[in-house]
Amino acid sequence: MVTADQVASVILARSGTWMTSMQLQKLLYYVQSWHLAVTDQPLFPEHFKAYADGPVIPQVWHTRKEQSTRRAEQDLTGIQLDELSSNLIDLVVASYGSHSGDELSALTHTEAPWVEARGDVPDGAPSSAALSEESMANFYREHRRLGGRSAADLASGGVHVRQPGVALVDVDAILAAIPFVNPEDDWGGANLADLTDADDWSPSRRAAVAW
Repeated sequence: MVTADQVASVILARSGTWMTSMQLQKLLYYVQSWHLAVTDQPLFPEHFKAYADGPVIPQVWHTRKEQSTRRAEQDLTGIQLDELSSNLIDLVVASYGSHSGDELSALTHTEAPWVEARGDVPDGAPSSAALSEESMANFYREHRRLGGRSAADLASGGVHVRQPGVALVDVDAILAAIPFVNPEDDWGGANLADLTDADDWSPSRRAAVAW
């Protein structure tokens, strides 16, 4: 089994661009969630925590803290993925990768796995509760489509990236339906206050902070 950090390397290499810590964490989360939904097995053993800004694997944040570790140029030596897992990473990157870390964070805030793990924890408050892998598998299996297909379709028909122009995940529509998304909000950094650097913030958020 590969590690979460190895999968992070693959995501960065496949994306072809540098990305923020927030964006990397959320793409890693969607890779794991869809892998659970399609195969009923995790791709990597580490567990996501229900941080205020969405699902986070602390170990990966620490290894990817420096900007230089999140470039597209990654050493993939020794990372072995089966065809399904490899194609699934491509499909997740194609579906979610154009969205910012803040947008993907907002998306996870509307979905049951993070909401359930947070429980009664107030908005913006810290939490180290782990997201349930069963909840992750069930939610994306029952309520989301990837590449225009359900998890069951992907399991039976194979995972591949369709031709350009074919709808993948309508993330824009989901984000547009979230009433509380406000780019001026500070996104409650209780868990990530000491884990997030300025490159993860939107321009409007940077402008609101005196450095």
